[in-house]
Amino acid sequence: MEGKNRRPRRHSPRPAQQSPQAAHPVTRDLVKKCFYSRKRVQDLSKPKKQWGTPDRRLFWGNQDPIRPVSEAALKAKLSKRIEDLAQPRLVSRHYVPNRIQYYYSCGRESVIWEISPPALVTRPSKRIQKLAKPNKFKAQSLIKRETVPGTTRYSDPSPRILRLSIAKGTNPSYLPPKTLETKISFSTLSAVATPRIVDLAHPRIKIEGLCYERERSELPIRPVAPAALLANPSKRTIFLAKSKRVHEDYLPIRDARWPVSYAATHSQVSERVQELANPHTRGPANLVYYDPNVFKVKPSALKAHCSDRVKELAEPIVR
Repeated sequence: MEGKNRRPRRHSPRPAQQSPQAAHPVTRDLVKKCFYSRKRVQDLSKPKKQWGTPDRRLFWGNQDPIRPVSEAALKAKLSKRIEDLAQPRLVSRHYVPNRIQYYYSCGRESVIWEISPPALVTRPSKRIQKLAKPNKFKAQSLIKRETVPGTTRYSDPSPRILRLSIAKGTNPSYLPPKTLETKISFSTLSAVATPRIVDLAHPRIKIEGLCYERERSELPIRPVAPAALLANPSKRTIFLAKSKRVHEDYLPIRDARWPVSYAATHSQVSERVQELANPHTRGPANLVYYDPNVFKVKPSALKAHCSDRVKELAEPIVR
């Protein structure tokens, strides 16, 4: 039995004397089938309603809302805040009614600003009329072209244009590209390799694992052939084996700690050096700021010539 007002109870009270283990399996299946509702499945299978598109047909001039309004919303009382927000916005005193559309940059083809009537009535001066005329040279060329119908006038090229129009010549030391096919000489094709070349052409036999057997520490890692141990080097090999000599102007690396001479440690400073070592005294900033001659150089300093010693000290240290 399926009724409209009947709803299945998922958690129905069971009698205390019957346990879920004692219930018959057939009765349990029947209880599960009773919870199934075909009408409920059909309602859930239908798509949801979209309030944006009306379910009924609307007519022009109809005052009915698209979405139905609940009775609670119709009987609700407005608060003072909602009434204030519902008031229309006041018109600004700067508002200009019937303003031209291009003033808002809507893309219309119209003037950026209006032209005044005096500007439309004014007459141009003689200077403006003279500048508005075409160039005399262009006018004369047009007259000459009109006088000789059916002919075209060409200007004579200058020597510079004639020289530039000459094609660039090929360099005498230029070599053309080689052909793709390389011709091998007959002597190369009929040559017979010597036993030494055949021996060197064989691939080198390496031990499996790319490692050598462990030997004594005095022996080299890679075994040396007996022929190489008994071979005598040539003069050229001995000459190339010699180490390269150091250049004559080479200076070895200087120690991080420089020894100071006895004269430098026991020297005495003169009064002139002490006078020059003192910092220059200037006035306070609030007074120097308004003094225009604070950084003025003395005429004697501009005409002074430095001594040879000063020139020697001014040169950078050569390292």
